Amino acid sequence: MKSLFLFFTQGEAGAPQYLSRTGEQGAEALSETIFTFLKDSLHLDLLSTLEARAKSLNEDILWKSFKEPASLPQAIQASIRLFPQLLLLAGNEMRSLKTTEILANRIALPVCVDERLDRHASSKPEIGTLKDALNDLSKLLSNEINPSIILVGTSFNSLSEWIRTHIPANKCVEFEKILSISSENDVIPSVLIAGFEKEDGQEKWFFDLPDKS
Repeated sequence: MKSLFLFFTQGEAGAPQYLSRTGEQGAEALSETIFTFLKDSLHLDLLSTLEARAKSLNEDILWKSFKEPASLPQAIQASIRLFPQLLLLAGNEMRSLKTTEILANRIALPVCVDERLDRHASSKPEIGTLKDALNDLSKLLSNEINPSIILVGTSFNSLSEWIRTHIPANKCVEFEKILSISSENDVIPSVLIAGFEKEDGQEKWFFDLPDKS
């Protein structure tokens, strides 16, 4: 099985429980960019069932029941039933959730929350990190749960920490520099695209580092 991952970082925080205006504008731009990329470049049919998905998210009580970490597998399964090709995940830090909510509204998909997705070694490591969350996610992926595209709302530090385990050390400095530039020093969301492949229990990641421009 193969999936394309789009990792996106957070918009800047503003007033308590809100993004700053700059962070919010960045999240809105991110949402439009991802929506257009999915629709025009990857030819994903987001429009034909968009209204029905939005209605389900607004009206079906089902989506209010996935609040605990233990319910994540059920949340993922329900999301896949709603739209099999695409899965939206995020950590539970305020900045991650607020950024992801804007994207979720644009593509009309639920946000499946795993608090580890935006955690790193220096932020509550006892609950796990992005690496742990992705390892567990890979165990859930199967022939039945096999979205071709997975969107992951994470944090600048979590993404930087995780990528160090997958690319050579001399590339890490370059990656973090590019990520810093593209996110305007962690003010607006930036995107990392990665390919994931699992075959006969073996997993591989393939990376396309963000462009400076």
